[in-house]
Amino acid sequence: MPELTIREVPRNEHHLLIPLLLQAEPSERALRWSLRNLSDTAYRMDEDGQLVAAATMRWRDDPSELVELAVAPDRHGQGLGRRFVAYLADEGRRRGKQSLIVGTSSTSAGNLLFYQKAGFRIDAVRHDYFWYYEPPLYENGLPVRDMIVLRMHLH
Repeated sequence: MPELTIREVPRNEHHLLIPLLLQAEPSERALRWSLRNLSDTAYRMDEDGQLVAAATMRWRDDPSELVELAVAPDRHGQGLGRRFVAYLADEGRRRGKQSLIVGTSSTSAGNLLFYQKAGFRIDAVRHDYFWYYEPPLYENGLPVRDMIVLRMHLH
């Protein structure tokens, strides 16, 4: 059976995660800004030494925020994302956090279902959050504009 490991990634290695994390944030400029300014911790999931998933967190606040989460496209649907979320929830509990939040586009039906199945519940809407996409992105035939924020209570 393959060995899965999750570990924190030092800042000087964050660039190694960018190709994978572009699934979660398609604007490379916004992703690089997030890695420098928003996220304070990045993680990688490896299977037998190969990168299969990555996530970034902002732990300094409570609720803490899962900023980006991406699983290698050829590994979707195999439970890796759910295992990563469970690991991050456990880490939040170890850090004494009350809850985690995550945001995704209102047009990302798959993401909305995934996060709810992983234990999050819809909490808020951030209207016009994705104003910075130039040209505007479309997903499932709709413009990407609003963010749905989901919350997981940890205690």
